[in-house]
Amino acid sequence: MFEEFRPYYQLNKPKGTRWVIPDIHGCYGTLLAILNKIELTKEDHLFFLGDFIDRGPLSAAVLDHLFNLHDLGFQIFPLRGNHEEMLLDAAKLDPRNVVLQYLEYNNTKDLLNSEREIDSKYISFMERLPFYYELEDFFLVHAGFNFNVKNPFASYEEMIWIRNFTPNEKILRGKRMIYGHTPTGLSVIKKAISNKNTAIPLDNGCVFYENSLALPGYEIGNLLCFNLDTQELIVQPYDD
Repeated sequence: MFEEFRPYYQLNKPKGTRWVIPDIHGCYGTLLAILNKIELTKEDHLFFLGDFIDRGPLSAAVLDHLFNLHDLGFQIFPLRGNHEEMLLDAAKLDPRNVVLQYLEYNNTKDLLNSEREIDSKYISFMERLPFYYELEDFFLVHAGFNFNVKNPFASYEEMIWIRNFTPNEKILRGKRMIYGHTPTGLSVIKKAISNKNTAIPLDNGCVFYENSLALPGYEIGNLLCFNLDTQELIVQPYDD
């Protein structure tokens, strides 16, 4: 399952559309709603920026839907997020106690099988996830790149954890980058897109929709999907 993925890939443009969806965090109903909006076809490329799991109600359903899309022949390109990495780290420490505590804390117990262990298909998927994609005109990454080191594309920890960075256009070779990880206000995201910024944030904190309801004007709580070809931004409010 997804065995073709490696830490680095260069992909040519598909016949269809190139879409990017960031941090889903177990918001399965919202994922279905936004996929319905974009009317995904098998000629499209659909990139995910990681953090499929944790916090939201249905992490397993999110992963299972990705597997199903892949098995049906849709061209799906998932990335590794810090939450996938944390789960893998917990599983290596102690597959019983540490993992159960982690899953309980992060509302992700649906990843367990009947033997109270994380289903092997989820572990196998997460272990194969690459850290970034380079397209002919974009870099896609979960959190960002550390442009202060000699080779940002070998600094894997920063790709899933970094919060603050200043993009270096020379290192990016004139390409723009799309990233998630840090929830960002919708107006800031839209401005970055309209200004054609070198770095475009795409995480609008879908799983934190209750914060948006409690704090009107906070501008978070949506799952976003970005069309790399037309620069259109699809906005889907949380949907359970």
